[in-house]
Amino acid sequence: TSPCIACPEEEIMAQLVLAAAVPHPPRLIHEMTLATGELRAAALMKQVRGYVENAAPDVLIEVDSDHLVNFFYNNMPTFCIGMAEEAEGPSESWCPMPRYTVRGHVPMARALLGYGLRSNFDLAVAEELRLDHSLMVPLHFLNPNMELPVVPIYTNGFAAPIPSARRCYSLGRMIRRFIEQWDQDLRVAIIASGCFAMDVGGPLRGWTDQKWVDTVSSLLERGEYQTLARRATAQRMAAAGNNSSELLNWITLTGTLGATKPTFLETDDGSGYAVWQLEQT
Repeated sequence: TSPCIACPEEEIMAQLVLAAAVPHPPRLIHEMTLATGELRAAALMKQVRGYVENAAPDVLIEVDSDHLVNFFYNNMPTFCIGMAEEAEGPSESWCPMPRYTVRGHVPMARALLGYGLRSNFDLAVAEELRLDHSLMVPLHFLNPNMELPVVPIYTNGFAAPIPSARRCYSLGRMIRRFIEQWDQDLRVAIIASGCFAMDVGGPLRGWTDQKWVDTVSSLLERGEYQTLARRATAQRMAAAGNNSSELLNWITLTGTLGATKPTFLETDDGSGYAVWQLEQT
């Protein structure tokens, strides 16, 4: 009988199973307690949460823009990865929602930092974090009881000069490549936090640039992510309101998607709610 020749073991790699993107209305949780019926924003969050739960990720990456809580004009990284063992939030005393402790995933953050450096992405790193509402509101709805560890990735969406949308898209592509080569048996989901068109306290407050919202959602629906990155110039986003550059977080996420189109996409009040199912069967 011929000797048994052992087959090589199959490589175990991490897998990106889901992408989702939502806004972060800071008063939504409080407004839900006052509403006589279900708010549309709350219903949309619930739908996105269902997809996240069904995907059963082991770890979340959340792409966000720090609202001048960790960083300020005197020290504003273009891109920063959070590498804290744990952090608390929301840090703002005015934000009417529960306070949580969120676990980080230091091994993943460190591995992503190193891979980024080898891929011409010189990411800053923060080992201590305070989590603001823009990161915590999505987690309240999509990571209930903070059961999943989170790796925050911050894009500078507020202090000019901001990164180009094309660079953010490239960052997303790098994140996808990192996940697919990381030798850990983990299911990963990525979440983007932010709006399409909004002005807070500025001359455009109370007005929604619906034309831009429709343009963004149409390009997302058709999977034309690179076209969106070309059209989302700093000038165009600024014309939609002083918070509209949060769209860069969505564009970073689209870099992880390849050609996958959204399974779910809705808009509401200048913002979007979307899900992409990415698990390879």
